[in-house]
Amino acid sequence: MRTATVIKIIFGVLFLLLMVFFIFENLDPVPIWIPMFKGRRIGMIYIILASYVFGFATAMWGMTVIGREIKRQQKAAEVPESEQALFEDEE
Repeated sequence: MRTATVIKIIFGVLFLLLMVFFIFENLDPVPIWIPMFKGRRIGMIYIILASYVFGFATAMWGMTVIGREIKRQQKAAEVPESEQALFEDEE
């Protein structure tokens, strides 16, 4: 085997091992101090997962809003076909 392949395999195994440790260490329940869930305990890994999901949803929503606004601006900048004949002589 080539040295680069061996190094990639070692780093891959190390990465997977550290991810497993991270997940198992964060399964311990922690208290939540949200008014609706006062006094409840939930695993830290689930809080991290919910944080990722809400972050992803917010990013998707933001991209949708920005894309919609760009599309709206492009549509407003388009010249309708009925007025296209007015601009043909300018070229």
